[in-house]
Amino acid sequence: MQKSDLFELISAIKALSPDEIPVIVGSQAVHLITSFPPEIVRQSIECDFLIVGGKSETRAEINKKLGVFSQFQIEHGFYADALGLATVILPTGWKERLQNLEDEDGKLIAKVAEIHDVAVSKLIAGRAKDFVFLKELFLHKYISIGTFIERAALVNEMSQSEVLVSRLENLARVLPKIESSAIKNFVAKLKSK
Repeated sequence: MQKSDLFELISAIKALSPDEIPVIVGSQAVHLITSFPPEIVRQSIECDFLIVGGKSETRAEINKKLGVFSQFQIEHGFYADALGLATVILPTGWKERLQNLEDEDGKLIAKVAEIHDVAVSKLIAGRAKDFVFLKELFLHKYISIGTFIERAALVNEMSQSEVLVSRLENLARVLPKIESSAIKNFVAKLKSK
């Protein structure tokens, strides 16, 4: 997905729900920090949006009209995945770290989860494509290992902590040596508690 596609998708969401400020919580968040996202982001045809208004009807309407297999996807080749807070796991304090995505005129069109928060969310999701995405973030230096570990430590205090160690061990297997060593040291500390 290109940034222009992302803007088009946000515009379509705003047309369906004018009062909603969608929050980008998936890999498309990379568009906020670089004009040259990795191939895995450009090849993706979906954008995960957290719809925080709390209305399940709004999420259902977005998914029906702009989601996977919708007419919108058929016509444009990409789609929105509207999620609720029960679906996305983000580190404690993520709301305070949200960043603004503005259009060419400087108008706020969406919020974007900070890239380290997105990275930890992908870690917890733990799918094969999530580990490929995380590896790309580290290789392109879009995230730092120190901040990533700090955010992962926040998840250790949440109910999802039972998957944290195994996900970190899996990630350490695919990362370059420096990041892998830092993650292995963090895992050792978690296991010693």
